[in-house]
Formats: sequence, structure tokens, C-alpha cells
Amino acid sequence: MADLKSPLEDVAALYKHACNALALTPGINLVGVVLVALENQPPTITFMSGPAPGVDQTLLASHLLTIAQNTGQTDDQHVYDDLENTTIPVHQALRAQVGINAIVVLPLSCKGKPLGWLIIGSDVAAFFKAECLALLRTLTDTIAEKWHQQHHMARLYLLNRMVDRVSDGVIVTDKNTVIMAVNPRFCTITGYSEEEVMGRKPSLLASGRHNPEFFEAMWQRLIQLGHWRGEIWNRRKNGEVYPEWLTISAVCDEAGVVENYLAVFSDLSEWMEAEHRIRELASVDLLTGLLNADAFRKRLAVLLKEARSRKERAAIAVLSLSRLRVINQVYGREMGDRLLSEIGQRIQSLGLKGALLSRLGGDEFGAVVPGIQTREDVMYVGRRLSSCFNALFTLNGDTILIRPSIGVACFPEHGEDAVTVLAHATVAMHRCKQEGTEAVRMYTPDLSHEACAPFELEQDLRRAIDNSELWLAYQPQIDMHTGAVIGMETLVRWTHPVLGGISPAKFIPVAEESGLILPIGEWVLAEACRTAALWNQGRESPLRVAVNVSAVQFQRQNWPRLVEKILSHCDLDPAYLELEVTESVVMRNIDAVANRLRALKLLGVQLAIDDFGTGYSSLAYLKRLPIDRLKIDQSFVRGLPGDSGDAAICRAIIGLAGSLGYSIIAEGVETTEQAKCLSGMGCVEAQGWLYARAMPAHEFTEWLDKHSQAR
Repeated sequence: MADLKSPLEDVAALYKHACNALALTPGINLVGVVLVALENQPPTITFMSGPAPGVDQTLLASHLLTIAQNTGQTDDQHVYDDLENTTIPVHQALRAQVGINAIVVLPLSCKGKPLGWLIIGSDVAAFFKAECLALLRTLTDTIAEKWHQQHHMARLYLLNRMVDRVSDGVIVTDKNTVIMAVNPRFCTITGYSEEEVMGRKPSLLASGRHNPEFFEAMWQRLIQLGHWRGEIWNRRKNGEVYPEWLTISAVCDEAGVVENYLAVFSDLSEWMEAEHRIRELASVDLLTGLLNADAFRKRLAVLLKEARSRKERAAIAVLSLSRLRVINQVYGREMGDRLLSEIGQRIQSLGLKGALLSRLGGDEFGAVVPGIQTREDVMYVGRRLSSCFNALFTLNGDTILIRPSIGVACFPEHGEDAVTVLAHATVAMHRCKQEGTEAVRMYTPDLSHEACAPFELEQDLRRAIDNSELWLAYQPQIDMHTGAVIGMETLVRWTHPVLGGISPAKFIPVAEESGLILPIGEWVLAEACRTAALWNQGRESPLRVAVNVSAVQFQRQNWPRLVEKILSHCDLDPAYLELEVTESVVMRNIDAVANRLRALKLLGVQLAIDDFGTGYSSLAYLKRLPIDRLKIDQSFVRGLPGDSGDAAICRAIIGLAGSLGYSIIAEGVETTEQAKCLSGMGCVEAQGWLYARAMPAHEFTEWLDKHSQAR
């Protein structure tokens, strides 16, 4: 912005000069200015000039304040010509103490705003004639106008200093969008000096990435609503294209006619870099350096689409290790992780051309090799993977033989899409592991009955709902600084009458695909709210209860209404219900999701994004959502504190949460070292086996009592 100097004279100096000038006028021996103070506060003396030094100035000031208060805030002047015969006590006091025989009280105001009073005393009775009063009135108008100018300049000076110090770039244009002023931050972001842009238009920053329709829509909204905001790409002086979050506002005169445009923008480059880094780190399994499961499946779909267009085959392999659980138990988790890391290195060293390599999770790996010719080539890929295990592994000085079970499938013979062909390779791997007779097995149609297991599971799940086989487990959430229990996450469990406990990882996908997740989800929410309301009765610090919401549930338009109904029925304060959605759900349809989240937020519930960092969030949109909390996925917590990659992701997520004003909680905390590392990064809340496992309701209440007594 152009440099503005602070006003040379303050308001007090202005009144001082006026009072001193009047006091030199023959016949006037007392002049004072009383100003209106803050609301509900008495008026104050700003300056007083007059009688000889021997007069008690404090007492005299008190008299002037009394006169001002008795006069009140009116636009009328008040003249008291003969104080010799007055009955007003303060007038009598002035005459006795100072020799005042006449007083005039003139209001000070500017543009209808009362400022105070100018009080003038004379030792001559009937001194204030009409001509004198007219001159004094002109003087008060001049003083008020000067006051207005100085305050206006002071305000401009203050605004100028504030704009110069804001962290956003600022542009002011005239009505024709010609640049009139910019602030220093504008120069820092764009690389242009103020002199280089004055008199030019903001289009000099155009990146060329936006079509004319983009700007037409921008101006249409600006004309209709008087403002526009959004993400835009601009170009710096050095040619670098960068993203910014821009807000443009039209500034109108009193008649509503546009006089200027004000643009405020922030550089999103660092946000974009952080987003890219999180995406990059989130696509890699940091233990092995291979793709993680989510990234692998997405890239597999693209690779197969390209193979189909070229009419090529591809080999898909799924590899599972034997004895990894035993190795973890005997040598410790750290040694098990070191083994997985070495396996990842061996697989990468094979140099399979154009291959996608992944750690699918736990002890499973995946590989896809395009451009193969025959089914024998598919088996060759499987044998190459098996060759990684020919050499022994060394753990703590012991040499260990690891045997893999590898299932392979051929695209497109064994499936024309990524899901099917990967599932068939997995089926072959499981059969290979069950039989244990060979390291590599190719999928054959007779193995398909294993793929029918989910349908059988669906039928059992339908019966489970009716037979009350589902139950809830609760895992405590802890304040790591105080050790206090602040809430619990609700987890649904299934005890099958024949098969026993069935993992949620198996039955939840079946429930979502079949639609059974809707009645299950409604029951889980109602039961969790009912239990939490019961536990919170009489508690000094109520617990919040976190409930996972599936994508299928969240897509229902009436979901917020259902939540409201359950909260009312269970008599649970909405502030103690937290709904968790995965970031993949959040980013699936950002507009619909945002509306649904706002509807839920209006109920007073808390909202959390689960498994944060494992998907592909857009930070520019994420900051617009009414989120309260981010949950760091346990896959990132697992490697702390030794894994620099996991530490980098956790630190980035915690920093992001702080910038957006979100709370943060880490899940899957299993060791004291992990807790200390997270706490040092600024994470306060955590859950995991370090504190307690997920427990049935009755065990949770017993644990909660013991925990409270221990503290």
C-alpha cells in the first residue's frame, strides 16, 4: 500500500490550540472542552484554559463536567447571561471562585455524532451577543470538522498499517479493475514490485490455465452477489504458476454504485506441497517401500484397462508368508518388520519389467506384470517371486527358511476387471496355503466355490441380526497428558453360533454390499447412545462415544434425521456423540457430504475423519468441512518412533490439524515409545492396546472403575 504518515496533530492538540486562542480574547477568561466518553462512562475534560494559576484546577474541572452533564447531548447552545442572579449552584460557584458572570455551552458534533461540549466563561455579564455566538458556532463547526479529518486520517493510517502486516496478498483496483494499490505481501507472493503493477490490471498474473467460461462465471457471481471466492491458478513474475485462494469483493458508494474492487488472496503452494507429500507417502507401504494396498488396487485397474486396449495379457500374483506370526512372537515385532522389509527389497530386486509391486497388508504381497504372452509366463512370474525365498533369512544370528504361498491368475482369462482377477489370485493363494504341497498355484474354475463364501456369510449375517448375535465392544480413548479417559470408540462384533468370532474385516464388507449395514448401523448407533447416556449419568466429566459410519449409511439423505431421532430417544447430549467417517467417504461427493456434515453439525454432534492419511484428500476442500477431529491411522502409528516415514506422516497430519483448528487422536498405540513420540509431536489423545483393548460393555465399566481408582 502507499505509505501514509500518522496525523501530525492529535485531537487533544486540536482542542488545546482552540482553547488557548479563545482564552486570549478580551472578556473571555475560561474555556474548556468536555468530550463524550465510552458508553456508560461519564464525560471527561480534554483541555481547559483560563483563570490565574491560583485557582483550584481540579475543582474547576469538576464544575465544567457538572455543567456538561446538566446540559445533556443536544444540538442546542445554552447561554447564561447573568450569573449574579443565578440560582444554579455550579454557576454560583463559578462566579464566586473565578468571577464568571456569563457562560455559553456549545455542542460539538460531526455528521450527527455527538462529540461533547465547548464551554466558555466571561467575567462580563451578557457578553455573548448574537454576533459573538455566530462566530463561536462557526468555530465549533470548524473544530468538529477538523476532528473528523484527523480521525479519518488516523483510521486510514491504522488500516494501512494493518493491511501492510497481514499474511495475505491484497489488491485494490478502481471500478475498471485498474490496480490502485497493493500490499507488501502481494509483492512477496507474486514477485512484482508495487511500481510494476500500478496502473495495470490483475490479468497480468493470469496463468492461462482457466478458460473464458471460468472468468465469466466469476464476474457473474461478483456482479450478482458483490463477492466471489475460490481457488485459482496465477503466475508469478518469474513465470512460476502457483495456486491461490482468492476472495474478491465489490466496494460500493452510498448509492450502491461500484467504486472499487478489493482482492485478498493466500498462496496455496505450501498446502499443495503438503497434500502431494501426504498422497505420496500414503501410496507407499513405508515398511517395504512397495505400493500399499489402496494404491495398488487403483493402479491395477488402470494397468488392466491399458492392457485391454492393447489386447495384452497380464499376470496377477498374490503371495502370503508362512510362520510370520510365530516369528513375531519368538523374535519380536521389530524383527518381523525387518523380515518384511528384506522381502520387499528382494521382490524389487527381481526387476520385473513394468510390474506393480505391493504389500497388501500383514504378510501378503501382490504383483502384476503386464505384457505376458502365455499361461506359462504367468507361472513363470509366480516362480520368480518364489525364488526370492530360496536364500535363507538371518534374524538375531539365526538362519530361517521362509516358505511363501503364491496364487496366480491371468488377465483377462481369469477375470476382466481388477477386483475379479485379484480375488481369483487370492483364492489360488489360499488353496496353495491350505494344501502346502507347492509354492505356486494358478487359479482354476474349480476353486470358485471359495469365492461364494461371502454369499453364505450374508445369509448367516441376516440370521445374526434376528438372533442377537451381534454385540458391541468399547475401546477407551485416553488423554495422554493426564491419563484421563475422555471417551470410547464403539466396535461391532459378531459371535457366530458355529464358527465363533468372525472378524469385522470379513462381515462388514458383506454387510455393506448387501445393504445389511443399514439395520446394523442403526442398531449400533442406538445401542452406543443408550449405553453412553447410561454411563454418563452422574459423571463429572462425561465420556464421548465414537461410532463409525459406513459409506452406505452416509449416503442416505435421512441419515441426519435418524441420528437426531436416536439422540432424542436415548436422551444423550449430542455433544458427547462423535460420528467417524473415512476420508474416502468424505471425498467421494464433496458437495453432498458437506451438506450432510453441516446438517449433523447443527444437531451438536462431533465429527471425525477416520483413517486420515490413507486416502486422497483435497486440502482446499477439507478446510471447508465442519470437522472436529482427525484420526491418525494405526498403519502410520505402527512404525513409530523408529520409522522416519511414519514419523513424517504423523507430524504432517498433526500440523495440518493444528492449522485447520481440528483436534487429533491416534489409534493403534501399542507401546510407550509410540505414545511419547506422538505426544512430543503435539498429539494429545490416543487409543490402543497400550491402554486397553476393546471390551464388552460390562468389562468396560469394570475397567473404567479400576482406572478411575488407580488415578
